[in-house]
Amino acid sequence: MSSQIYVFICVLISIIIQLSLAQVPCSLEDDPIQLAECAQLDVQAIIQAAKGNLKLFCNLAERYMECFKTKTRNCIGGSIAEGGFTELQNLAQWCCVNPGSPEPDECPLNRNPKCFSGDDFVSMANGEKKLLRELRPGDRVLVMNSQKQVEEDEVIMILDSQPSRPALFYSIETETGHRVSLTGNHFIAVNHNNHFVPANQIKTHDMVFIHSQGKLQSVSVRNVSEEYKVGYFTPMTSQGTLIVNDMAASCYASVVSHSLAHQVLAPLRWWYRFAKLFAVEQPFEYTPAGGIHWLPQAMLQITEKYLPSVLVKDSL
Repeated sequence: MSSQIYVFICVLISIIIQLSLAQVPCSLEDDPIQLAECAQLDVQAIIQAAKGNLKLFCNLAERYMECFKTKTRNCIGGSIAEGGFTELQNLAQWCCVNPGSPEPDECPLNRNPKCFSGDDFVSMANGEKKLLRELRPGDRVLVMNSQKQVEEDEVIMILDSQPSRPALFYSIETETGHRVSLTGNHFIAVNHNNHFVPANQIKTHDMVFIHSQGKLQSVSVRNVSEEYKVGYFTPMTSQGTLIVNDMAASCYASVVSHSLAHQVLAPLRWWYRFAKLFAVEQPFEYTPAGGIHWLPQAMLQITEKYLPSVLVKDSL
């Protein structure tokens, strides 16, 4: 029995050797640094994309994919770069269009308002946590009021629901270990005069607010990182704020200030309260994966036409 196993192992080794010799020689065997260069180009492309330079991103993405195809083919180490290759391939498909063509909505780098990651958790009024992607109009949640106090509030509507679209998020982590992911122009509450600052302007040691034992506590930011995630959602409350992953954030993005966005969207709050007086169960219809609601979409289009100066033009 042992001799049969020995023969089998010898045959198996022989087959593996023959298959290895039959492959096209790996171009990285003489210069393995080339694989690292391909991986480095991947990182550079994503960094440039984060700066909103779409043309440069597309150029770097093309170079990286060519690097991957020509230098890592048939290499054992080539699998290291496959994740970056797939990511850039998807981003290039979403974002890199013919010159002169409008930027597609699917591109994570476009200027459309975005918001929270669907993977984060909302603090509910009953003390439980709920995935943000599962939040619905009428849900009772915890928010921050204008006096920087925690209070109960209600989700009025979901301004935008995009469970399958990607976006670039800024993940803000505090010294206490709290972490929230917001798109670049989405506002987060900070403990200084501006009150709300876009996520892409948050720096290390900035002071943000966390929810602890029923109160808001000011804590320092430890790190801010960038990452692509799939799925983003924009719930709106009466106060215009939300406690997500125990951190206080605005419901608004892509405008010059949180307070201005809150004023512009006041008619939606008025209608919600009026409809509730007449026992309307759901004043604003909601469809999961329905995209941006037609009402804020119409308001955005009017603003872009008549008051473009109040919108943030930076893509990220």
